[in-house]
Amino acid sequence: SDTASLLPSTHFRLPMPSNKAVVVVDPISTGANLAQLLFDRGWPVIRVFSDGCPEKVKKHTPAGLTVEFVATIEHTGDLDATVAAVRAVGYELEACFVGCETGVLFADLLAHGLSLTGNDVAHSQLRRNKFLQTEAVRSAGLPAAHQALVQRAEQVEEFLSASAATLTESSAFKAVVKPVDGAGSDGVSICDSPDEVRNAFSALSGSINVLGLQNVGVLLQEYLRGDEFVVDTVSRNGVHKCVALWVYDKRWVSDDAPVVYYGMRCLQVEDDFSKYSSMIAYIFGVLDAIKLTHGAAHSEIKMENGNPRGPLLIEVNGRVHGGEGTWLPIPQECAGYTHISALADATLDGAAFEALPAVPTGLRKRGSWVTVRSNVAGVLSAVDAAKMDLIRALPSYHSEYLPPTLAPGHPVIRTTDACSVHGCFNLINSDAAALERDYEVAQSIIDSGLFSVFPPEVSPASPARSVDSVDAGDEPAQKRQAVGAPNVVNKRLPHLDAPPRPESTETM
Repeated sequence: SDTASLLPSTHFRLPMPSNKAVVVVDPISTGANLAQLLFDRGWPVIRVFSDGCPEKVKKHTPAGLTVEFVATIEHTGDLDATVAAVRAVGYELEACFVGCETGVLFADLLAHGLSLTGNDVAHSQLRRNKFLQTEAVRSAGLPAAHQALVQRAEQVEEFLSASAATLTESSAFKAVVKPVDGAGSDGVSICDSPDEVRNAFSALSGSINVLGLQNVGVLLQEYLRGDEFVVDTVSRNGVHKCVALWVYDKRWVSDDAPVVYYGMRCLQVEDDFSKYSSMIAYIFGVLDAIKLTHGAAHSEIKMENGNPRGPLLIEVNGRVHGGEGTWLPIPQECAGYTHISALADATLDGAAFEALPAVPTGLRKRGSWVTVRSNVAGVLSAVDAAKMDLIRALPSYHSEYLPPTLAPGHPVIRTTDACSVHGCFNLINSDAAALERDYEVAQSIIDSGLFSVFPPEVSPASPARSVDSVDAGDEPAQKRQAVGAPNVVNKRLPHLDAPPRPESTETM
């Protein structure tokens, strides 16, 4: 089957290097898929949880992974003690990876403490704090958004006054209020008036974000117009390579859901060479400005056609593209590698890094990621199987991720942002036009409503269950999990009989 290269070698481990191990800090979300890939390549993996990783976030791990950590160490604030504990595991250490946003700062410190290759700890905050990184970009002479980091109401007023000309340049007021150390679209407000900015600041200041961290400072920014793009990169000794280029599909749904993730499309440079190559070059300059010389980065930018300012940074995240790796089948199938496999190569195999293309080009197929959304909230009474099957019958349908709790009797929340989507469909096709038709059909079906809920007065008690838990007797779900990503289903290929794949084509 032409889909075989999607499959990982989860159950076919390669020989281990002699007494060498790697460290992964906060192997959560897609970072767990990274740990799985390293494990599958034969590396003993030491798991270290940073002191900035809340207990509830530690559980945000894709189901079905089979990685066996040789040790798990909790950092509690004493770097020397944690360094000693990692060394005491008894392996020669080869590399330190970061798996999740919560571990960005500590991974730098730990790599330094272990005398491993890593980024300069003196500039770590540039790679985590969204305000500081934009100011570093501005200082480097690159275009940057107008912004202010505020903690008090009077600072909000200063921002509104100083930015009045910029905020009204298109005649309609628009500004963004968001956490300075957040993730996804959690806490992000797009404001259409000064009063909305004031209210959003009041609601966000001091609150707890999706990472379990308190929002001490609030970031106010000009609203950047144009499409929003993702540039996923890996770096080795200051040499950067773009391994994936995406364009987000975010839509306004309602006043309380102004930024809903509908999906994203995988791009190649030749689709619009001048535009996309300039975006990638800009991000390479951004990485230099924030002193990111090693590892992965997931950068988001906006670019408005005809705007002489060119691409403008939203933020850089110094780790792999998140979302629990549910999108991994798309780059694997389209390009033959993924953000996590490229990161492993960039860190552990110089020759493999050299072999990676500098930019995504010549994709053998095209892919799009479609989110599963709910327009209702409550306890599920039904999932519309007929509509789900219509999406699965699309020629571009490839695989899906649906958590086991997306079933009658379990709670469902209304989708209002990136953190409240309920799964995804991966669409892949060698025909770009056919893919786009199927993408819009899938979006229309999802918009029409997939879920029904019980009236509040008759809702049954919902059983307590982890989002990623699977019943022991749920054989279909267990088979879905065999691919190493959470419940990624490929209807066209039996997973458990898959042969081992060459190391360079592993998905996760």
